[in-house]
Amino acid sequence: MESLNDLQKQNWALLAHATASSALVRSHNRDELIEGVCSAIVNQPPYILAWVGLAIHDDLKTVQVIGAHGVAADYARNIDVKWSPNTSAGRGPTGECIQTSSPVLISDSENDPRFLPWRENSKSYGIRSVIAVPIKDHEPQAIGALTVYANLPNAFGEIEVQLFKSLAQEIGFGLGAIEKQRVLDEEIMKRERLNAQLVDSLNATIEAMSKTMEWRDPYTAGHQKRVAVLSQAIAQKIGWSEEKIKGLYLAALVHDMGKIATPSEILTKPSKLSDAEMALIHEHPQTGYDILKDIPFTWPIAQAVYQHHERLDGSGYPNRLVGDAIIPEARILAVADTIEAMSYHRPYRPALGLERALEQIKADAGIGLDSQVVNAACTILDDATFRQLMMADDE
Repeated sequence: MESLNDLQKQNWALLAHATASSALVRSHNRDELIEGVCSAIVNQPPYILAWVGLAIHDDLKTVQVIGAHGVAADYARNIDVKWSPNTSAGRGPTGECIQTSSPVLISDSENDPRFLPWRENSKSYGIRSVIAVPIKDHEPQAIGALTVYANLPNAFGEIEVQLFKSLAQEIGFGLGAIEKQRVLDEEIMKRERLNAQLVDSLNATIEAMSKTMEWRDPYTAGHQKRVAVLSQAIAQKIGWSEEKIKGLYLAALVHDMGKIATPSEILTKPSKLSDAEMALIHEHPQTGYDILKDIPFTWPIAQAVYQHHERLDGSGYPNRLVGDAIIPEARILAVADTIEAMSYHRPYRPALGLERALEQIKADAGIGLDSQVVNAACTILDDATFRQLMMADDE
């Protein structure tokens, strides 16, 4: 029959294992994991110190203390431990444990010669027995060790060795999982930074494309930018996500990109266009789509450019799409484009004014134009500040 002393030792080790395992589950990073495990161990008497050391592959084969807890924690922070058998500092319990990838037990620190280099210092902390168990991460060779100290001799028997060995194995799995997550997080952050750089480059490219169009057609200078600003405001009013609004804004900046293939004399003609000339103008959504369709946007920019002159009742162009066949981005562009075009001067007519433009879109709401988009635009343009922004001369 087991003695009461043996049962007490097992109970301490079982409680330490249970609380430490619970701390492992709750940990989100390495420091939190080590702190939680070591703290849980020393909450059980007679354990006065628990620390985790990692094997550093330097010339000296240093053991780096990455976490320690207990009333004797200062002891762990100040000791010199190696994992090389060629130095006395590497022949102690932690060093030997890492070298052999096996548990090492010091039943009585005052009598075991392996503990001689640390004996005098350890006495002031009340250390009498030590166990070091290997920490592994899916490899046979230990990556470090969990070392636990007690203030009683013979505090660790075979069952205690197995319990702490099991706990060290859990620490190894936990550290491995945390490291994998850290690498994954770094990769995600790297990709997010790269994506942000690509988006910035894309924005700059589209801005440049928009400016190029305006240089060819000085009468519509600022047109695409104003349509973009108004489209953005409409989408925000409706409740679109920021990500979706980004795509809409970029589409608006190049919605007339196809006019790059339209002769300048038609774009700047100061009189009414002929049917043949109007037919050329009507080709610009198709041309814009052809230019943009092979660019791998994450938003439907090419499709929005293609459809921005379509109308819900099928009266638009180039494909006379009806109702839900027209994507939401194109519906917003249609309203914003109509407002801006009517509000500003064109070579073939003077500006009709914002009030006339609002009357027009209200008359067409639910027929050719999306009613929700029209209502949002009218609400936005009721704001004097935004109205002034829309009517300001392009700088």
